[in-house]
Amino acid sequence: MSKRIYSNYSDADFEYVTNLARELGFSPSAFQHYCVMLYAGSNGKNSKPFPLRQLTQKMELRLNDLHRGDTFIVSALIPEDWVKLSRSQKMILSKFLSRYVKDHPSDFAVYEVLSGGTNKYIKK
Repeated sequence: MSKRIYSNYSDADFEYVTNLARELGFSPSAFQHYCVMLYAGSNGKNSKPFPLRQLTQKMELRLNDLHRGDTFIVSALIPEDWVKLSRSQKMILSKFLSRYVKDHPSDFAVYEVLSGGTNKYIKK
């Protein structure tokens, strides 16, 4: 079971964070998680910053290259990068794709849910 940390924001801060999250295709809570983990990773460990923008752009390009009826899972969009990512980073990208599909219902849909809860999507 996942642990939770709650945060309170002023109206102005909430609007700012929500707008940033929307621009990147995240829910506000997923964006908050991403930001905290990015800070912790680049300031608390000897790890490289997570290239979120580059990976989401690459995913979007691959989504555009798909043909009608193609099915895919998140890892298939960036296979060369996927193996190098942490579980947390993979979850962030999975949430991004889920949000992207919800925001583009005329182009994509959940095709089926695989064992382990992985969504398999289809391009319409």
